[in-house]
Amino acid sequence: MNEALYEAVFCYTENKVDPFAQTYADFDRIISDMRLVGYEINSFNIAHQIMLEQLDMMLKQKGKVIEQTMDLDNRDQYCREKYGLSFKDIDALDPANDIEWDIKSGRVIFYLTHDAKHKEEAYFTFFKKSFDQFVSKTGFSYVSL
Repeated sequence: MNEALYEAVFCYTENKVDPFAQTYADFDRIISDMRLVGYEINSFNIAHQIMLEQLDMMLKQKGKVIEQTMDLDNRDQYCREKYGLSFKDIDALDPANDIEWDIKSGRVIFYLTHDAKHKEEAYFTFFKKSFDQFVSKTGFSYVSL
């Protein structure tokens, strides 16, 4: 890890704030993967890698629903009954472009982009369980802007 970056970002007076203090992740695997592709090992890039894994999982979850309903004549009704959203609303969710993250005050936060703010209710309807598990596992915080 870049010690100067760590000190600049997480050292407030004599106290250090660790954004990963509550994170239960396989850091050995994450750092190994990052080294394989040549990423610099620093806090922001580690948070980035953890978020990319979450976004990938969310995209897979959405993809499964689209695949399950592809041949259904009543897919809108099916999706409304099973997921609380229309097929069109589920299809419009784009975690890879709608969700951003940053490290602020020693915490990793994630949030919806300004352009995706109108989808917040749909995200929390469709991905509620996934968000809850992610926050519990990582200690990252969702912030509504």
